[in-house]
Order: sequence, then structure tokens, then C-alpha cells
Amino acid sequence: MKPIRIVWTTVIILLLLQAETPLRVMALRVTKHCPGCRLRAVHIREADLSGADLSNADLRWAQLESVNLNNANLQGANLRHARLYNVTTKDANFCGAILMDSVKGYCH
Repeated sequence: MKPIRIVWTTVIILLLLQAETPLRVMALRVTKHCPGCRLRAVHIREADLSGADLSNADLRWAQLESVNLNNANLQGANLRHARLYNVTTKDANFCGAILMDSVKGYCH
């Protein structure tokens, strides 16, 4: 009986940890404030994140489509291997951000 309880507890914890990222994305859309967030491999579509604070955020392998990042603070953010399609970044702060192997393109 005890091993089954341990397995179920582990499964529930893993499901809750997986749900953490979508909750952060929802909160980011509303508050535009998520410094230091772990948003690894998220997919954000059609969002207005102008003026958002994503400083030191972990956005590795993230995919952003049709996102407005004008005036956003991405200082120190990790965007390694990120894909940015149809993303506007006018006056965004990328100072110290890691953009290695990222791709900024446009949807066709």
C-alpha cells in the first residue's frame, strides 16, 4: 500500500510542477512582470508584453509567435535556442541577454 501512495504522490507533484509554467505565462500576460522566471520551452502566442519585465528570465528553447515586446526589459535573459516569429522588439533592453542560436524571423 505504501509504494502505491508514494507513486501517486510523485505523479501529483510532477503534474503540479508541469502546471507551474502555464500559470506563470498567464500571470505574465496579466501583470507583465516576471523577472527571473523559468519559462524554458514555453510557447507564447499573440501576446502584448510591451513594457514587460523579463529580466534574467530563462527563455531557453521558448517559442514566441506574434508577441509585442516593445520597451520590454530582457536584460540578462537567457534566450538560447529561442524562436521569435513575428515579434516586435522596438526599444527592448537586451543588455547582457544570451541570444546564442536564437532565431528571429517572420511567419509566412
